[in-house]
Amino acid sequence: MIFFEIITTFRDITLDILPLIIISLVLAAVLAQYFSPRSLDRLIQGTPSRAVLVSSFFGVFLPATTGCRVPMAAIARKSGAAWAPVLTFIAAGSAAGVSTLIVTLLLGWQLAVLRIIIALLSALVLSLVVTKFIEPRFATAAMDCEVEPLFDNDFCEYCFEAEDDAPPVLRLSRVWRSLARGARVVVPWLALSLLLASLIEVVVSEETVTALLGGPLEAPKAALLGLPFYFVFGADVPIIYVLLKKGLSLGGAVAFMLAAPVVNAPVFAIVGRWLGYRRALVFLALCWLVAAAIGMLFGYMDAR
Repeated sequence: MIFFEIITTFRDITLDILPLIIISLVLAAVLAQYFSPRSLDRLIQGTPSRAVLVSSFFGVFLPATTGCRVPMAAIARKSGAAWAPVLTFIAAGSAAGVSTLIVTLLLGWQLAVLRIIIALLSALVLSLVVTKFIEPRFATAAMDCEVEPLFDNDFCEYCFEAEDDAPPVLRLSRVWRSLARGARVVVPWLALSLLLASLIEVVVSEETVTALLGGPLEAPKAALLGLPFYFVFGADVPIIYVLLKKGLSLGGAVAFMLAAPVVNAPVFAIVGRWLGYRRALVFLALCWLVAAAIGMLFGYMDAR
C-alpha cells in the first residue's frame, strides 16, 4: 500500500539524516556561545569592500537561521553599516552555514563544497546589485528601528538577553538552552520536509517532476519551491535528495539551495517588520533573481 511505502520512506530518510541533524544542532548550540547579536556589527567596521568580504564569509560559516540573521543585520544597520554587507549577510549566509553544510553531506561532500561556492558567489553578485540599485533607494531606511522585538518570533533561535554581553564562556546550561531553542525552530520544519520528500519519492513520477520543473526555466521555478516553508539548517536537503533522484538538474538544485532558506513567507514577515513589507518584497525578489541566475549558470555548465 502507498501509505506504508510513504511511512517506510520517511523512516529511511529520517534515519539517514538524523545523525547529521543532531551534530549540526549541537555544534550550533556550542558555537552560539562565542558570538552575540552584535557580532556582525563589530566585524564589518572598515572599508565597504572589506565589510562585504567579512560579512560574506562570516555569514556563510555562521550556524544561525535566517530569522536570527535578520536582527543581527538590523543591529549593524542601526549602527550605520552599508546595505551591501548587511543584506549579503542575510541572503548568502542563509544558503550555507556550518550546520547547513553538515546536513548537506547527505547529498555527498561534493554538493556540500558546492554549497559553499554558490553561497560566496551569490554574496558577490548580491553585493554588486545592492550597491548599484538598493543602496541609493533605501537611503536611511531602518537606521532607527527597534531591534529587540525582531528576536521575539517563532523563527529565531536566539533570545535578546543580558547574556549578550557575557564573556564567551562555555557553560552547559547555556548550551542546553541554545540547543532547545534551535530544535524548537528547526525540527518541525525538518519533519515537514521529510514528509514532503517521502510523498515525492513514492507518489510523484520522474515524468511529473520533469513536466513541472524541467525546461529552460527550471532554475527560476526551483527557486520558488521553498516559498511557503522555512527550510533552514539544511531542512531543504531531504527534498533536494529525492528531487535529484527524480531528475532535477544541478541548476535546479543550486537555485533551490540558494533561495529556499531566504525566499519564503516567514522571512518575508520578519524582514517586513524591520524594513517594511514593500522593501522586504524587493529584497526577496532580488534574492530570487540571483538564485535563479546562478542556478541557470550552473545548469548550463552541467549540460555541456
